[in-house]
Amino acid sequence: MKQKILLFLLVCFFFCSKTDAQTDFKPMVSIESFKNRMTGESDSLASIESRFTQTKHIRLLSEKIVSTGNFSYQKPNKVCLDYLNPVKYRIVVNGNKIKIDADGKTNIFDAGSNRLMEQMSVLLSACMTGNLDRLSSDYELTFKENDTQYWIAVVPQGSAKAYMKCIDIFLNKKDFSVRQLKITESSDDYTEYVFTGQKKNVVFSNAKFAVK
Repeated sequence: MKQKILLFLLVCFFFCSKTDAQTDFKPMVSIESFKNRMTGESDSLASIESRFTQTKHIRLLSEKIVSTGNFSYQKPNKVCLDYLNPVKYRIVVNGNKIKIDADGKTNIFDAGSNRLMEQMSVLLSACMTGNLDRLSSDYELTFKENDTQYWIAVVPQGSAKAYMKCIDIFLNKKDFSVRQLKITESSDDYTEYVFTGQKKNVVFSNAKFAVK
């Protein structure tokens, strides 16, 4: 269950921007203006394709666990994660269905089969559409900024709190481009994702997001 939640949150927050340090941030001057611009930026986005690097930091392990692959997204709720190194596997999200292809086996499950996954679905929709107001009281959002970036800290307040401590999202002030996010688990282990080589409004085949 923990892996599913982390993967789902990866999908939700690919709209973040790389940051080298969480320094010099102050409370956001105008949250309303930020939300309005986020909605405008997302309205012009139909799809996106990029490379990603996932780095897991686990306290019990001396070395980081690094994976790389390709990320694809198509409105309103289709996502494909192709992990290429060090192990090949694929994760596809299509509506409320999730498919995982790994080790020659395919597993398909319903994201809305329990309340926790339903909450993750709401989180996905809110982030992709730029409508953060859709998030319920199950999440506490803190908005900060510096000269070049926005920083949104998302702290679960409901059942997801058992798995996640915080999700940190960084957005480039210039173009809201996606580069990085950090997910901290309740154990204080954390995973960082960096996205590069983005292409917006790419045309994908239906097979890309097929769940069957």
